Amino acid sequence: MHTLVQVIIDGVILGGFYALMAQGLSLIFGIMRVINLSHGEFLVLGAYLAWLAHQYLGLDVLVALPLLIVLGFGFGWVVSRLLIIPVLDRHELMPLLVTFGLASVIAGSLTLGFSTTPKVTQAAYSESVISLLDYRVAVSKAVMLGAALLLLGLLTLFLNRTKQGKAMKATAQNRGAARIVGISVTRVYCAAFGLGTAVAFAAGGLFSVTQGFYPFMGGLFTLKAFVIVVLGGGGRVSGTLAAAMFVGLIESGLSGYVPNIGTSLGTAAAFILVVVVLALRPEGISRLGGVRA
Repeated sequence: MHTLVQVIIDGVILGGFYALMAQGLSLIFGIMRVINLSHGEFLVLGAYLAWLAHQYLGLDVLVALPLLIVLGFGFGWVVSRLLIIPVLDRHELMPLLVTFGLASVIAGSLTLGFSTTPKVTQAAYSESVISLLDYRVAVSKAVMLGAALLLLGLLTLFLNRTKQGKAMKATAQNRGAARIVGISVTRVYCAAFGLGTAVAFAAGGLFSVTQGFYPFMGGLFTLKAFVIVVLGGGGRVSGTLAAAMFVGLIESGLSGYVPNIGTSLGTAAAFILVVVVLALRPEGISRLGGVRA
């Protein structure tokens, strides 16, 4: 019983991070119909920026989080305007090739700048642990979960309550109609890509406090995010959160009950889930459209 409760706690924490990690990819795909293969590298880049902010500016990750979001939005906007928009109406594989190439460039640049030695962003609470009824939770992971849920809530409010968010939802539903009513589709696309990148940077910054990271771990993040987007329905914050919790609990359960190799089994189980979902509902990918709360 003790192991089960600890597994659930760890799974919920992992699921919260996965939800934030995947929502950026889900948002970009829901609005632009682009699968960003560099999404994981954006997350790793955010982790390194958080590390730099602590090393050279002395900023805690929570203090640096707004800065990461602003930098992520700006970076995403520039990438979208210069690399994604020009190939958006060409062959459907072009955005995939562009983002795949960008992922390689980012990973290679990080390797040149920081080597492959894993780094961890330190915080005042890095070594602290919460103990409650014999259950233990690292404070850094609890902070990650709380911040992730807060950011997801703010994103939901943005999409549902602001003029810019409603413009994104309208463009996702019908690009032609959005143009007719005066919405600048190009601007919406750049903003959506920037917002998705900002979410990835924030997720990377929060992750950097909980465990080590290195330049070439972005690919696994991208694949897991894609798994969650498929399971969650694409675009829906609530669907992404539910799917992420499901994947987090599966990984945590396998890690807790299958010593030494459980983590690898958890990763494999996530991909098996996608195969099962697509086998039972082949139309699942085609329904990954639109942005909903």
